[in-house]
Amino acid sequence: MTDRPPEWALQRAGEELYDVEDVDRVTRRAWEIARQERQIERERHDEYDDPDEGGEG
Repeated sequence: MTDRPPEWALQRAGEELYDVEDVDRVTRRAWEIARQERQIERERHDEYDDPDEGGEG
């Protein structure tokens, strides 16, 4: 794992926390956002692979 979250996550965190000047807090939020996006992507992939959900199986 790198010491900086992805740039897109930092940007989104900065937009969410526009009034927060604590860089560490914004960075932590960016990591949360990146983890959430990875989880959503995994779930989306799993859904496509589930034959009960119309996936390939």
